[in-house]
Parts: sequence; C-alpha cells; structure tokens
Amino acid sequence: MALTFVGLGLGVPPHLTLEALEVIRSADRLILDSYTSIIPDALIQFIKREAGDRLKIAERSLLEERSGEILEEASRREVAILVPGDPFIATTHQSLKTEALKRNVKVRVVHGLSIFTAAISASGLHIYKFGRTATIPKTSDVKLVSQPYNVLAENLSRGLHTLLLLDTAEGGVSVGEALNLLLSAEEEFGKGVVRRDSLVIALSRVGYDDSRIVAGSISSIADLNPQQPPHTLIFPGELHFTEKEAMKTYTIDAELVERYTPPNYVKERVERYVGKCRRVIDMVIEQKAADKEFTSYVEAYVEDSWRFMMAGDYTNALLAIGYAEGLLDALKLLGRARFEW
Repeated sequence: MALTFVGLGLGVPPHLTLEALEVIRSADRLILDSYTSIIPDALIQFIKREAGDRLKIAERSLLEERSGEILEEASRREVAILVPGDPFIATTHQSLKTEALKRNVKVRVVHGLSIFTAAISASGLHIYKFGRTATIPKTSDVKLVSQPYNVLAENLSRGLHTLLLLDTAEGGVSVGEALNLLLSAEEEFGKGVVRRDSLVIALSRVGYDDSRIVAGSISSIADLNPQQPPHTLIFPGELHFTEKEAMKTYTIDAELVERYTPPNYVKERVERYVGKCRRVIDMVIEQKAADKEFTSYVEAYVEDSWRFMMAGDYTNALLAIGYAEGLLDALKLLGRARFEW
C-alpha cells in the first residue's frame, strides 16, 4: 500500500514517463490535481482512457481540506496523485507527503518534466546564473505584485537572470498582462528595474506543439498576439557572449541583445550617494566646518564605497557610504556645517 505522487510533465501525453504510465495503469485509485496548473483536455482524455473509473478529478478541497480521506485510503490501497510538472515544485502537496510519512504510509515519487528546467533550457541561458524564482499572480492589485517585482530587482542587482512563472488560475495570466503589471509595479515602487525598453524573454506553451519563444523590449513583446497560457517570462541579468548568441536566434531585436546591460538599482543608489557625499564634503571644506583629518576620514569611507561598488560588493558599498553620510550628518546636527542632501 502506498501514496504515489506522479509528475505529468508539461501538459501533453508524450511527456509522460514510462514509470508514470505504469502507475496510471496499475494504481487502485488515481487523483488528478486540476487546480495548480493548466491541464489540456487531450491529456485528461488520455489518462481517462488508461484509467477508466479509477480516476477522480480533484479540486483543491479534496487534496487539502480532506487530505485525511486520501491518506486513509492509501493505507489500504495503491493511491496515486497526478500532478502537472514535477510533483513537489511550486505545488502545495509537500504537506500531504509529510503527513503520509508521519502516518507510516509508504510514499513514492515519479518525477516529471518541469517548466523550471524546460524554460531555462529553451532560453539558452546558463542555469547557474539564475536567481530566485517568483510568480506573477492573477490580480489587478499592483501591491500583490510587490514580491515578484522585488525578487526581480534583487536578482538584477546581482547580475542574475530571473524566471517568472505566470499564474494559471482563472484562465491564466498572459505575457502582456504580466508585463503591464510589472510596469505598474515600477510606477508604484520606483526602483528603476522595469522599463518599456527593458529586455525580456517570453515563452509561451513550452512543451506544446505550438510553443513559441521570443526576446525583445517589453514594449514590443507586450504587443504581440497572445497565445493561450501557460506563459513564462525570463528577465536576463549579465549575459555571457554565448547566451547572447543563443538569444539572437529568437530575438526580434538583435541590437538590443548585443548592447544590453541589466539595470542595477543598488549600484545606482550607491552612485547617487557617493555623488552627494562628495558634494557635501566640498561644502564642509569651504565652510571650514571640520579639520583636514576629519574630512580625510569621511573621504576614505566614500572612496571605500566606490571601490566596493566597482568590485560588485554592493552590501559593503552601502555600508561604507552610510558611515560617510553619518559623519557628515553629525557635523550638521552639531551646527558646524550647513547643507542639504
């Protein structure tokens, strides 16, 4: 007796592994997760032909609120939960697996092809250069896009690529909808990481016969005729020349790819702070608000910040420039210098 989690791949019957087919054909009960991703009718019909009345298409309530029923049955019979993609990537089923193990129910996992690897593979970008992944939700509330927006900003500040999954709820989020949400988030949060001329890769229906991948500016990509979801976005970070060559095979703007430099809001902040500190130091010297030893001390922090920034160490760059600003603010609070930041 066991509970088996079966990955269905990217949504078409040929993506099913031989092991997945074996479980589909042999399990006493099959429960199809119908809510964590889009499952095309062709795949559902294929599974029905193989499983017959052993198949139950489940909504969220069965797999979460009534999970005890599944575990009780799995203690007596072979039960399989069929999950789009790879079973425990971006799904809610880990808690069910954990509870099964607590109850001494045997657990098996049949892995499937995942959009996480398929999208990266299709893009030609290096997997080792990807940062955190996030999901663009189905929403009209820009504040709900703050998490993926901030993940994107963080990754770009480190020169890393960003994989953004687009929600599949209620018909799914299209590429155009997701990009417009990110542009709205830029207006709301203002870190300067999403612009209409930003480079982005749009992947539609990866794994399907009508899959498409195209790279270009946000303004050009957002206006393309949309395909049916599922869709995925990749925002490139620092590009190796081999990655640029790969992107040129599917971009609509090769010059944009060639000259691309990812925005880095942390670097831009440090550059602004360094510029302000240098200006204020000149004012302090002119006003004779401090002796040479003091200003040299502040200048050293400013130069340290600049060196850290040029080396890509933005954490220490911000710390160093913060010390410089603090020393200058101390002069102002003591009434010895007059300036505005």
